[in-house]
Amino acid sequence: MRVLVLTLSFGSGHVRAAEAVARELARQAPGADVRVVDALADSRALFRACYVWPYWVMVRRAPALWERFFNARVARMDEHTAPAWALRWGCPRVFKTIAEFEPDVIVAAEVAACELAVLARRAGLTAARVVSVITDHEAEPVWVKPEVEAYAVADEDVRAQLRSWGTPADRIEVCGIPTDPTFNHQHDKKVTRARHGITDGVPVVLLMGGGMGPTRMDEVAAGFCESGVPVQIVAVAGRDARARRGLARLRAAPPVSLRVLGWVEEVAALMQTADVLVTKPGGLTLAEAALCALPVVMFDAIPGPERRNAARLVAAGAGVMTNGAQETAAATLALLRDEHMRRRVSACAARLARPEAAAAVARLALGDPAHARRVANTRAQSVAGRTNG
Repeated sequence: MRVLVLTLSFGSGHVRAAEAVARELARQAPGADVRVVDALADSRALFRACYVWPYWVMVRRAPALWERFFNARVARMDEHTAPAWALRWGCPRVFKTIAEFEPDVIVAAEVAACELAVLARRAGLTAARVVSVITDHEAEPVWVKPEVEAYAVADEDVRAQLRSWGTPADRIEVCGIPTDPTFNHQHDKKVTRARHGITDGVPVVLLMGGGMGPTRMDEVAAGFCESGVPVQIVAVAGRDARARRGLARLRAAPPVSLRVLGWVEEVAALMQTADVLVTKPGGLTLAEAALCALPVVMFDAIPGPERRNAARLVAAGAGVMTNGAQETAAATLALLRDEHMRRRVSACAARLARPEAAAAVARLALGDPAHARRVANTRAQSVAGRTNG
């Protein structure tokens, strides 16, 4: 069996989710040939300039403009994020890979990845089943395609959205957001603390920015540095070189310490060591935090899915949404001072955990017999209902 897991590296969340699904596919089907492809990695430079860069400019410099753009796309029930010809021209390597690899299944872990998979089917390059994985707590009409056999969604709200846009109920499975298996076992906190120079007795704040930004991590960290409150900050800038430079310019003085990291693989160990996570509300990051029962203070939410992610966490009592760097630092310090509140928020976060999400997505992609029976029964009942009617 050949499985192509297709994603686009808008931030790190989609890529990490795709890799988590690929690992679980390989575990469940050891003989399968599983490949992960980032469509942006080999796309044409002009395509990236026209498709990717305007997005980053808007969310960095004009988030209100991006909000209007996204809301208009939903209101118009747009069927694509870019014209079909632009996607075909801009990502030729994807279509070449699909034609040569001849996958049995394409798992699309980003909305444009879903478009690319469907375009390949319509062009006759593949007859592969298409399974779409939505890694936020909000979708958009672009996801809805008749060629998609199954949708793995984060929660019932996303399921309801897809249903309202015409997706048959038997094609939607609530699986949660797939996360790396390293989050499913306990890491040695002493080892993690020793590796990063973290001392006992002083609270630890893990500051993250979503892998590629955009974010004001430096301004948030500066708020901690200026507070004079004992706290150890571990800032993970990911691949956002701009954020890392801003953080590197800060000078923390006792009782505050600041350690700046780039891209790291040990996110699970760091989350399990931290007392509070301060982050942009990406869907995957919040799912990871829930697995670690980690209270979350959120900032710089991108209009659209990130704001919906944040609202869901706040409604569940598992996190706090803030506006501005100073408010973010103040809310975090308040949470650190109130141990009773922190424990309550931690318990709420734990209730959101979906440790089996990646396994559920993989079963869906591989054609889990139980799922097939459920689909068959649902369709049979639907037919019977129409007949009786």
